Amino acid sequence: MTEPAERTHEPARRSGGGPSGPRPGPGSDRDPETGRSVREIQRRTLGVLMATVAVGGAGTGGAFSIVAVLADEITGSATLSGIAAAGMTTGAALTAVPLAKLMARSGRRMGLRSGYLLALAGSLLMLLSTVVDMYALVLVGMAAVGTGSACGLAARFAVVDLAPPADRARTIGLLVGATTVGAIAGPTLATGPFTVVARELGLEELAGPFIFAAVVFSMAVVVLDRGLRPDPLLVARRLGDGAEVPRGRGGLLRSLAIIARLPPARLATVAMMVGQGVMVATMVMTPLHMTDGDQSLRVIGFVISTHIVGMYALAPVVGWATGRIGPTPMIILGGVISFLGAEIAAHTPPDVAWGMFAGMFAVGLGWNCCLVAGTALFTAAVPTGDRVPVQGAADLLMSASGGIGGIAGGAVVAWQDFQFLSHYSGLFGAVLAGVALLAYLGNTPGVSRRASRV
Repeated sequence: MTEPAERTHEPARRSGGGPSGPRPGPGSDRDPETGRSVREIQRRTLGVLMATVAVGGAGTGGAFSIVAVLADEITGSATLSGIAAAGMTTGAALTAVPLAKLMARSGRRMGLRSGYLLALAGSLLMLLSTVVDMYALVLVGMAAVGTGSACGLAARFAVVDLAPPADRARTIGLLVGATTVGAIAGPTLATGPFTVVARELGLEELAGPFIFAAVVFSMAVVVLDRGLRPDPLLVARRLGDGAEVPRGRGGLLRSLAIIARLPPARLATVAMMVGQGVMVATMVMTPLHMTDGDQSLRVIGFVISTHIVGMYALAPVVGWATGRIGPTPMIILGGVISFLGAEIAAHTPPDVAWGMFAGMFAVGLGWNCCLVAGTALFTAAVPTGDRVPVQGAADLLMSASGGIGGIAGGAVVAWQDFQFLSHYSGLFGAVLAGVALLAYLGNTPGVSRRASRV
């Protein structure tokens, strides 16, 4: 039986109730509209979103794995190929705030589903570009595919709409950990079996990854549409525990002002930005550095896979540890690990593999710590009435820092070398750790050791 659509804006209920008697109010353990247990809804939400980010991550990873090659085949320009590859980060940054506004207005399911539909459309544009050899389609399509990346980031906030404060970090860690499956399997499936599918359909092999992306983005849309019912954000509103429809106007500037005004939100956002910037700057230049040492593509692929494992696979452990020691100490640890990883990579000659394995794994793990702990701290810091749009602003800043890191990384390597880039990128992690430590040892509200753990 089809479940009735939820209302996104409920009128205030009278305390007397109707024929069925009083309805559960704020603080209840059941959803007033569906009668379901909040704990049951949260378990279902976690499972649905874990499945969604797994398949969605496979789609973005599969499309990204071959976009530079496609752009180079069409244009013959390495510069234009790099711009095309940066389209995913650009798309994620441009759609973070609009998606947050849509979710604030209509719920998580509507926002995430719309984002993955846009990513699906982008993958189809990319597929079309392999037929007509049009670079403009590559740019637009890859930016749209980047919306899938934005949805993956937004899901880490959606998964804690109904989570008890003590469980937020662990829940975020489980969700981020689920991305491991898609991040590793996506490029393998896209550039393997689906190239055969493309040939069978009479297309060139480069079309295969985009066929794969279209399939898995379609799966993400279906899983969200059928599984994220009831919508966790709307349930939280009905219970009086979640973000209401945002008050007043101001949009992005108002959201940025809220982040700047709240010390824990400010630290959390900076942590996520630094983790993203260090990770992207070093990761995108690692293959070029190793190629200069005549290392094989197979070894380079293993290094990137190890980096991805560091980013995602240990997220459940990081989430558990964040819940035990608090988010600020984990941010400090994330900054230190990012610094050490970048320094190891900076001191590794291009013909030595083991240092790149260790360094890039550590950079990925540092990103993991900053993302999980930063998200937990941010969620606890921002008032519920402003939380959803402000989350979108934080994701915009995080994605933009990654884009800047990627573009700056190429320019710095052209100016100096990879060692210079990795060393000075790592220093941002060291500065983050120092700033977070001072805040933790001081009297910063919501950040110091006297503050409650998330």
